Amino acid sequence: DWFGIAGWKWVFLAEGFPAVLLGLAVPFLLTDRPEDARWLSLAERTWLRNKLDEERQEVESLGHVPLREVLHQPIVWLLALGIFMTNLGGYSLVFWLPTAVEHLLKATLGSADTSEVLNWTGLAYGCGIGGVLLSGWSSHRTGECKWHCVVGQVLTGVCLAASVIPGQPWAAVFGWLCLVCFFSCFWFSPFWVLPTLTLSASAAAVSIGFINMCANLAGFLGSPVVGWMKTEGWDDRVCLFALGMCYLFGGVLVAGIRVPRVRSS
Repeated sequence: DWFGIAGWKWVFLAEGFPAVLLGLAVPFLLTDRPEDARWLSLAERTWLRNKLDEERQEVESLGHVPLREVLHQPIVWLLALGIFMTNLGGYSLVFWLPTAVEHLLKATLGSADTSEVLNWTGLAYGCGIGGVLLSGWSSHRTGECKWHCVVGQVLTGVCLAASVIPGQPWAAVFGWLCLVCFFSCFWFSPFWVLPTLTLSASAAAVSIGFINMCANLAGFLGSPVVGWMKTEGWDDRVCLFALGMCYLFGGVLVAGIRVPRVRSS
C-alpha cells in the first residue's frame, strides 16, 4: 500500500515499468540495417547483409504464396494445432497454477496461507528459467529442434498428470510441479524454428502468422475453459490432468511433422 496504491496495482507497475523503459530505449539502441550495427565486426556486418540479400532474392524468385495455398499444407496445420493445444494447457497453467498449489497444499498439509502459496509457486516457476536455457543451448548445439520441442511438450503433460496422483506427500507433488514448469518452458524456443526448417521462405512468412494466430487464440480460450471446469465442479486434480493432456496432444501433433536435420555451425 505504498503511496496509497494497492499492492496488486504495484505488481502491474513493477512489471510494466521495465517494458516501458526498454520501449523508449529501443529506437536509440537498435539500428535499422546491419551495416549500422557498430557492435558487430565489419566481417559480421558484411555476412549478415549478404545473407539477408540472399533470403530476399529467394523469396522474390518464389513469388507470393497466398494463405489458401499455405493452408493446404499438412505441416502448417500440425504446427498450428500443435501450438494451439499446447498453449491451451500453457496459458491455463500460468493463470491457475497458484490456485491449484493452494488446494494441493491444503490437501496434503492441511493448510495454506497466501505467503506459502506465493513462495511455493514462485520456486516452481523459477525452474522454467533452466528449461529455457537448457533447451536453447542443446537445440543449437545439436541442430535438432523437433524432438526438443516434443520432449518438452510430452514431459510437461506427463509430469502434470503425475502431480495429481492421490496420496503423494507435498514434497513429491512439488517436485512434479517444478518439472512441469521446467519442461513447459523447454519446448517453445525450438518450436519457432520449425516453420522455417519445414517450409519454403515465402510460405514460412505467411504460415508463421497463421500459426501465431492459433497460438494466441489458445490464450483467449485457455483460462475461461478452466474457469468453466471449476464452475461445473471439477476437482483441481482433474483440471490439471486435463491441462496435461493438452500438452501431450500438442506434442503428438508436432511429432508428426518431418524436419530435415541441420547441424549448427
